[in-house]
Amino acid sequence: MKHCDACTVDFTGDMARCPLCQNELRGEVSPAAFPAQQIYLRPRRLAVEIITFVTGAILLLHGFFSYLFSWPIPIASASAAALIISVLFINSAILHVPRPLRLMFRYFYIMLAIALVWFVATMNHVVTMFVIPITCLVSLVFDVVLLIVLRAKAIDEYAKYLAFDIVAGLMPLTFIPLGWAPWDVLVMVSGLVSLLVLLGLLVFARRQLFSEFGKQFSA
Repeated sequence: MKHCDACTVDFTGDMARCPLCQNELRGEVSPAAFPAQQIYLRPRRLAVEIITFVTGAILLLHGFFSYLFSWPIPIASASAAALIISVLFINSAILHVPRPLRLMFRYFYIMLAIALVWFVATMNHVVTMFVIPITCLVSLVFDVVLLIVLRAKAIDEYAKYLAFDIVAGLMPLTFIPLGWAPWDVLVMVSGLVSLLVLLGLLVFARRQLFSEFGKQFSA
């Protein structure tokens, strides 16, 4: 019988991880009526593969623009490292945390809050030109992957998070008239991607989206 040291619970079947806490199980396999855990991990692994591919594409574009516009090496390296660390955290949570999606949304909000505090404290335009737009773009890419993998279920359970991410992605556009984004390419890209995600939701899931918001604001 398999045993979870964290939950102190025994399980039958050939599960590799505890269904309660995702801790690795130890012990011998014994027959069980439960289906193989692989069935439940498949959508998560698909999400991780999509996120990894998109991240690789973003890093290639990042390297191209870094060379094209002669970005300072410390800024280019720091932004690429921040993206890689964020994606590693996201992929690990998707594979191992029992309910990872809400954690992912809140992780992006914490990152944005830290960036805003950093900017208020230093007034460093690197934050408004690079850190905040890149964080918003990663969040929007996560939303797109979520919609591809979960489809209608993503809107049913996470409509308010999707809406907040779209608003957050449009927020950097305000940096341009305020003079906080002398180099505004990433700011413009963040706004454009937000509008594309919004357009896709309005075209393909308008009724479901409005229905979910009706539930959120109903008495």
